[in-house]
Amino acid sequence: MSRTLTILFRRDPSRDRQTEQVKFEGYEILWPDGQPVAIGVEAFCKHGLRLFGLGKHLAGCHEKLIKMICFPLEGRDDDLNRIPGHRVRRFFVERRGDSGRIHFLDGTPTTMTFEVGRDEPSVIEWLGLATINDGDSLWFDLAATELDVVIPAVAPRLRRPILETAAS
Repeated sequence: MSRTLTILFRRDPSRDRQTEQVKFEGYEILWPDGQPVAIGVEAFCKHGLRLFGLGKHLAGCHEKLIKMICFPLEGRDDDLNRIPGHRVRRFFVERRGDSGRIHFLDGTPTTMTFEVGRDEPSVIEWLGLATINDGDSLWFDLAATELDVVIPAVAPRLRRPILETAAS
């Protein structure tokens, strides 16, 4: 079952930074009504910028409303979910205590960490962090679309229903 979260990304150059050889572009993360989302994420590397359609894809705008879709998986080798015309990438979240860190498909950790009890409960629920135990991982496909994009009702080749749940 997929889970969606609609977020407003507003460009904020004061949050730009560079860590070793990785450049991060800063954003305010807001609910559609403009209220801040309480999470510890404020900047994205080039991979995140591409996935979310930010950076140069903003085409001169300073903010973008994006529907983020999380497709929880049984495991790493599940068929990739597809949304025609959009990037879908595979990640996993690994839980350590109350924290969960997102990792790329190859196991490389990202800088994105979430914490149960600190970050927005609806974001924790969207990610599925509260559903896994300490030391466990949860694989998922992640996509970002414009608000008017139709998400396929059935995952290609898997033929299992994909239900949209509101998490805001």
